[in-house]
Amino acid sequence: MRRSRRLFASVAVVAGVGLALAAPPAQASTTKPTPDAPRKVVTAYFADWDVYGRGYYVKDIPATKLNVIQYAFGVPGYDPATGKASCDVLDPWADYQQVYWTGDNTVDGVADDPSDPDQHLFGNFNQLRKLKAANPHLKVEISLGGWTKSTWFSKLASTPQLRQQFVSSCIDTFIKGDLPGGGWPEGAGGAGSAAGLFDGIDIDWEYPTQVADGNVDPGPADRHNATLLAAEFRKQLDAYGATTGKHYLLTAALPAATSSTKYYELREFSKYLDWDNVMTYDFNVASGPKASPNTLFTPDPRDPNAKNLTWNTSGTVAYYLLNGVPANKIVVGVPFYGQQYLRTGSANHGLYTAFDNTGTDPNSLTVDVAPQPSYHALVDEGGYVDAAGTKGGSGYTVYWNPLAGEPFLSNPAAEHPNLTTGPATVPTVIAFSSPRSIGERTKLVKALGLRGAMAWELSQDSDSHALISALGPILG
Repeated sequence: MRRSRRLFASVAVVAGVGLALAAPPAQASTTKPTPDAPRKVVTAYFADWDVYGRGYYVKDIPATKLNVIQYAFGVPGYDPATGKASCDVLDPWADYQQVYWTGDNTVDGVADDPSDPDQHLFGNFNQLRKLKAANPHLKVEISLGGWTKSTWFSKLASTPQLRQQFVSSCIDTFIKGDLPGGGWPEGAGGAGSAAGLFDGIDIDWEYPTQVADGNVDPGPADRHNATLLAAEFRKQLDAYGATTGKHYLLTAALPAATSSTKYYELREFSKYLDWDNVMTYDFNVASGPKASPNTLFTPDPRDPNAKNLTWNTSGTVAYYLLNGVPANKIVVGVPFYGQQYLRTGSANHGLYTAFDNTGTDPNSLTVDVAPQPSYHALVDEGGYVDAAGTKGGSGYTVYWNPLAGEPFLSNPAAEHPNLTTGPATVPTVIAFSSPRSIGERTKLVKALGLRGAMAWELSQDSDSHALISALGPILG
């Protein structure tokens, strides 16, 4: 406990919460900054399924407000019958086969021409290529795995042969751009068809040693094997980069709090990365006991996990620093979505009271029944809050939690017409991120000399880009 108190005291808490700072000196990186690797980062995920869900297209990305896009997802694969590793696209249609018959949803207003024998990229990949051409500062990474596609990471990282095969396959598919052909349009894909699109690889292994969403054969060896896998990625990316004269980025999505060192050899793993994207969100979700903040900036003694002083953004940053990760490799994660809690109590406007989310639908984008409604849904569809995150609507009131440094919405009689069971009118709390709370992260990044910030994910921001705009000073 004494060590934990020192840990928390070492973080510079900025944003007016009133805690004193005595940050330890940031450790220098073991490698010199690479000229074409951005020294300050605002990065955000773009998911290939966004074109289906909200109808959010590459053209909608506010490219001037960030400098790195992480494309979700590439799929780590393994065939038990042949023992072969692979690295594949997730959705060929959305990724590189979907034809844009008009210019309405294209970056440059120019429609695709599937009869053109020289056009081999369609869909998101083609539009990302156009977006990069129009914004030379922009880099795009392919993110591998994620919560649902980390299935084979443990196997792929388990032997030198599989690590070599897997990394080589990822470089072939995404860096060299050798996409599968044989689909429609007939010219889509082929050797080198996506060459130059991706500037690097982001490892989203969730999580070494854990079953998580169904990972096969996880075990204690994963922790060290993850380091060996990162080393193999760095080795092969550098070797290929020597032939092209380009530095290829290598990053990873890493967990917050003390679990980061439970799953990873944090210092050693990070040595191979350009930066660490730290997922400082989902501290509390709808499977927890109380209606609590999704992402805390500082600790709140009322939080169910308050005894863990790393269970918040500031504490996590301190933990990373004390575990040997240089400040200039830390990228702070922010969510563009909230946590919705139904049938809450009345004390404290429902915050930190028991709740019952029966009847909600995790697969729904409808704001009143989504356990994790996006900021776009709260602002532009539900009218629950304005884009500034300060004024409520539709019966909701905005409150500020000064201890956690987070806002929340409360409505003692919220209408939920799409609930599958129970009364449609119930007390509701929605913990969410606002420009103000994201601004706290921006100040923290600048005060401690951190690398930047990362967001999940672009389509969840408001139409006015309120949340990504709050990260702007990082690049300024």
